Amino acid sequence: MSTQPGTIHPPTSISPTPEPYVDVKRAATYLSVAVKTLNEWARLEKVPAYPWGDGVRKTWRFKLTELDEWMQRRLNSVRRPPLSERSVRSEKEAH
Repeated sequence: MSTQPGTIHPPTSISPTPEPYVDVKRAATYLSVAVKTLNEWARLEKVPAYPWGDGVRKTWRFKLTELDEWMQRRLNSVRRPPLSERSVRSEKEAH
């Protein structure tokens, strides 16, 4: 048997840096929507968002990966017909 110690390897599981939260302006730019629209969606819990502050008027923070997953689910869902097709259909049904 050899008296030399074996090679010691450091642990390979290094925790990745956590994803930062972004403000509503950056998140709105990422989704290509208005800041006002994204604030409303956050308030109505339509998008993944985190309230910042304890007051009545909250500031919202977002994670871009969660917004991306949310958008992918929306893109893969059943498509609603465009408004132009819906209004044409309702006019035809009215006659």
